Amino acid sequence: MLDQAGRDVVALEAAAARVAEGGYGVCEVCGAPIPAGRLEARPTATTCVGCATSARRR
Repeated sequence: MLDQAGRDVVALEAAAARVAEGGYGVCEVCGAPIPAGRLEARPTATTCVGCATSARRR
């Protein structure tokens, strides 16, 4: 559980950095906006649903 908590902290810090840099909510793969519903469910998301799904298929 401690390992997961550490990964969560790192992901939240990265999300906070994206907010500060103006890149929060933008897919890092295709550059499209990440829908608010996805960010609400996964605030640390770095990809839109389409890119996340494509990555899982590979």
